[in-house]
Amino acid sequence: MSESVLLCIDAGTTRFKAAAITPQGKVLAGEDCTYGATDGSVHEYSHHDLLTAFSQTVRAILKVVPAESIIGIGITGHGPTLIPLDSLCKPLHSGVGYLDDRVKHYIQRLAERENDKITSTMYIPIALFFKEEMPDIYEKTSAFLQPFDYLALLLTGSCVASSSSSGIKPWHSSKILEAGLDREKFPPIRYMGEEIGKTTRDAASRYGIPPDVPLIAVGVDFAAALVGTNMLKPGRSCERAGSSGGINLCWGKPVHDDRLLCYEHFVRKTWNVAGITSTYGKAIEWAEKTLDADSFQQERLHRKQPGIIFLPYLKGERTPLWNPFAKGLFFGLEHKHDAVDLLIAVHTGVALSIRECIAIIESHNCRFQHPIVTTGGLTWDEWFMQLKADVTGKTFSRMQLFDAELLGIAIVLAASFGHYSSISAAASSILREEKRFIPQKGKSAMYDRLFRQYSEIRTAVTPHF
Repeated sequence: MSESVLLCIDAGTTRFKAAAITPQGKVLAGEDCTYGATDGSVHEYSHHDLLTAFSQTVRAILKVVPAESIIGIGITGHGPTLIPLDSLCKPLHSGVGYLDDRVKHYIQRLAERENDKITSTMYIPIALFFKEEMPDIYEKTSAFLQPFDYLALLLTGSCVASSSSSGIKPWHSSKILEAGLDREKFPPIRYMGEEIGKTTRDAASRYGIPPDVPLIAVGVDFAAALVGTNMLKPGRSCERAGSSGGINLCWGKPVHDDRLLCYEHFVRKTWNVAGITSTYGKAIEWAEKTLDADSFQQERLHRKQPGIIFLPYLKGERTPLWNPFAKGLFFGLEHKHDAVDLLIAVHTGVALSIRECIAIIESHNCRFQHPIVTTGGLTWDEWFMQLKADVTGKTFSRMQLFDAELLGIAIVLAASFGHYSSISAAASSILREEKRFIPQKGKSAMYDRLFRQYSEIRTAVTPHF
């Protein structure tokens, strides 16, 4: 008899991933493909690309794993993006993401109205964009869905939103009404561990997944990452190294700081304290593409720190600025510098941004009591993992699967189906540390100096954004 399988799916910002994982944490198969949003000022996701990526990855998994062995499905995905659907649940327009320049005005409007970063930087501004700039589409919209909830709809026929907890749900009725939006366009919410529905016979014929398989709510990808990195007790932390990224720390009491996000964790009596870098991997991707870095990636391993300061604000910035109009900057360029130096500077600038997030969190007497577990597409880059350890002075680690979001889905499903007494117990049993990256001796003074310069330069240029 074949092993029971949990089908775990993550519609990431630029990579679509799927894996077949047993309730004991054994990865039987994995597949990913690049899809992502349009480049430039418009940040849109074609639902055709989303469906192609979904079909491609799932069918690849089913070539390795018998379809009848699947006992449950979980789907997560990248943060603020909305797809407008008509009354027949057909997309009216491509999904629009939070990095879209056309949404910045609405982010700023909400941010000025009230001190509510979750509302002002997430889904509400995108819906406002549709209402005010695409009124015909808005009027025809029966429901706004996150991309991963749209996939759940296709599999189960259930039009609902999913969220990890009430503290970070995508929308609140009061906020929808305050923004002048129509409440009925925003579906009800299912929380982590709740059943969204079961796969239909139509979905089975389309994608090869058997009918009547339960699909369990997980929520947005960063929540799955918290589970997949075991960030479930105070002092444990997670770094998300994806297109956007940042630091999350589980803590025993709330932190009040306008530069951070803080909300109730889905683990009772704890809080998630977060500092977010908007264009983490996007900045590195931009540098590699612009500099044609494939031809000299290895050179960075042997090059000294060039001393160039880079502010990674290519699409505005969240922590510490919360300014959608912030701009990137190179400072300290000299004639001697070349493309390798610029590439190193971009990586270092992202690491300095992470250090700043950590410093702000620690200023509230919060403590990182364990290695910072990294997840995301850049986790494979051991040079960058070591650089972050050196820049921040913290130990970083990675689990047995670089995309911890997929592990997080498996943990939620395994606990939901009774294989473990709780999500925490499942995480402790399933997760295994693969490697640690410890700060190298003799590097701290140099990076302390760079961090001071980074902070001073950011402070000096902020009034010009």
